[in-house]
Amino acid sequence: MRKMQFLLIEDDKQCRCEFNDYISSQKIMASDYPLDLIIADGEAEGLLLVQQIPFEAIILELELSESDGDGLIFLEKLKQLNLPNKPYIVVSSNNRSPIIKEATRNLGADFYKKKPDYSPEMVLNHILTIYQSGIDNVISIKMEKTALADEIKVLVSNIGLTDNLIGKKYVIEAILIVIENNGSDIVLHKDVFPLIARRHNKSVSSINRAIESVINKAWSIGLGEIRQQFYKAAVSDSKGKPTNKEFIFTLAQQIKDANNLNA
Repeated sequence: MRKMQFLLIEDDKQCRCEFNDYISSQKIMASDYPLDLIIADGEAEGLLLVQQIPFEAIILELELSESDGDGLIFLEKLKQLNLPNKPYIVVSSNNRSPIIKEATRNLGADFYKKKPDYSPEMVLNHILTIYQSGIDNVISIKMEKTALADEIKVLVSNIGLTDNLIGKKYVIEAILIVIENNGSDIVLHKDVFPLIARRHNKSVSSINRAIESVINKAWSIGLGEIRQQFYKAAVSDSKGKPTNKEFIFTLAQQIKDANNLNA
């Protein structure tokens, strides 16, 4: 009988024991497949195991402060492996920053749970529920995010941001981050730009300059009447163009309004 194979990457001995004890006491089953939990205590061991075993799921502690590496680096390296069948990834962390949560999502994590609202029972039952339902919800979320990014790309293209300028993709990413953190006090230079810089191995200042450059370019090519059909906010006469903040937050709000995402 084939086993469902889960990987737990956790450096805390007590937490590893709790997972083992819960599985032993509950005799967890899913679709008549027994569950096999394999444990790694750090980034290096986890990366080695994922290249040897086709795991259905990975449970990842983000900090890994007692062992080698960290969870974000593990996710980056895992993404680079391009595994033929991506495992479902659950991340746990004491960090409550929405930016860290977004970073894990963009690196391939499917579910983020803050401690202490986290237990072997909650995590394993969540994974088993997703697995048994054919991960329809996960697929739906990823499709919605892709559709939203495509909508943003069309909007900024209509405003005049051209594909030949690298700042265009940074603008799209920034707008998407702002939308996904709806309701939080998000700051471009503190939260959004550092996340984009990390993704692309760039400095925060280079991200800021590239975005400013592509906005300047769009407002320098004329087509004001056409642009006003798509960019709904007023622009200061003295500046002649929106600031990075004005541009990104205005378009994020327009996309949210168009998709009823303001709740």
